[in-house]
Amino acid sequence: MFKRDSLLVSNAAFGFILTGLEKLVELEFECPCNPTWNGSFSHAFFIIPAILVFFLMLSIQGCRCDESSRFTWYEWFMKIVSSSVPAVVWLILLFFDGQYFTCAMTDWKGRFVLIDKAAPKKWCEPISEGNYTRQELMLRSLEWIATSQVS
Repeated sequence: MFKRDSLLVSNAAFGFILTGLEKLVELEFECPCNPTWNGSFSHAFFIIPAILVFFLMLSIQGCRCDESSRFTWYEWFMKIVSSSVPAVVWLILLFFDGQYFTCAMTDWKGRFVLIDKAAPKKWCEPISEGNYTRQELMLRSLEWIATSQVS
């Protein structure tokens, strides 16, 4: 059987590490502001680190599939659930930030700029106006940030 204290410590450590990593990534994140690439680019930020941290956590817990490691179904279930915690924390951090979700939802071409220096949020400022004004598109971006944070 595995120890719950060690799981709590490793999950807490991963939580802090992921929080720092998200802050570093946030500084470097540049949405391509191209409808063709926005979704794929943002999905990569959600999926790849979550999968990596899940498998890393499984390996830290000593999850092996050989003859010598015979776990009960409950032990397997608990290992998978506890290994999922850092991945879920990563997803929560990204949704709470909002700019990754907003980038994925943006369906116009533009350039990635700051909305407001007081409350720094970035958005894809349109290159040219189509059916919507810049103000309407900025409001849509702010709504997507709020939707991301609520979800």
